[in-house]
Amino acid sequence: MSTTEHPDYLAETYSKARAQLDGSLPAALDGFMTRWFDAVNAQDIDAQLEMCTDDVYVEDPAMQGRFTRGKDEFRRFAEITYNAFPDMQFAEIGAPYLALDGDSLAVRWRGTATLTGDIVGWPPENPAPRVDATGRKFDLEGYDIYQFSGGRISTWLIRYDNLEMATQLGLLPAA
Repeated sequence: MSTTEHPDYLAETYSKARAQLDGSLPAALDGFMTRWFDAVNAQDIDAQLEMCTDDVYVEDPAMQGRFTRGKDEFRRFAEITYNAFPDMQFAEIGAPYLALDGDSLAVRWRGTATLTGDIVGWPPENPAPRVDATGRKFDLEGYDIYQFSGGRISTWLIRYDNLEMATQLGLLPAA
């Protein structure tokens, strides 16, 4: 069940979680995943940045050991990603996993996208070699871990099998 199909599902899930945590789940997290995935799927970088702290930290396996720190770097990485994958879409798998401290959650997802644009310019300080568009699609599952500060994302850790993605996209030979 995707929260984009059933937005009330998360509201109910958060209410139950808040009750189990004796009310400690911040109200700012209610509806967060629906708004976040809507912004990600719409490729609305401004909306995503509004949901992040100024010093947001992001890790993605595609960054090959690098990371973004702050909104400017996040914006640049998102622009490169959305240029390469203009049809990128994500759907949540099940309900989020809530940390007992109430300031973190993990979300399983399924993502699809087609590499129709070239990947160039990442990281800005020492760009990796250009990756040419292959016209091939990826379809895989992963999960994100979000940490919050003041009701905004302060850390976003993205986890998936980068080798599987590269193989599906035709960047590596199939095993």
